[in-house]
Amino acid sequence: MKPPSIEERLKMVDKEICQPLKLDKTQKEKVSAAFNDFFVALDKLATPPARPEKAKIDALAKIRDEKVKLAIPEALFPKYLELEKATRPRGPEEGRP
Repeated sequence: MKPPSIEERLKMVDKEICQPLKLDKTQKEKVSAAFNDFFVALDKLATPPARPEKAKIDALAKIRDEKVKLAIPEALFPKYLELEKATRPRGPEEGRP
C-alpha cells in the first residue's frame, strides 16, 4: 500500500493536532511548515521496502518538535507531544499481543 502524500499528511496534522490545540492562523502555518519539512526529509530517507533508521527519524522529529515549540504557546507543548504521539503510524510489530 502506498503511503499518504505529504499534502494528505499535512491535512491530518491540521485535523489531529492544530485544530485540537486551537491554534491561530500564524501558528498553524508554522506548525504545518515544520511538519512539511519533516515529511520531505523523511520521504528522502525512506526508500521502500526498507524503512529508515529509527535514530534518523528521531533526529528529524526532534528538529520538527523544536520548530513547533517556538511556534506555539509553551503551555500547549505537552498537549502537542501527546497529540503528535497519537497520530504516529503504527508499524506492523506495534500493538500486537
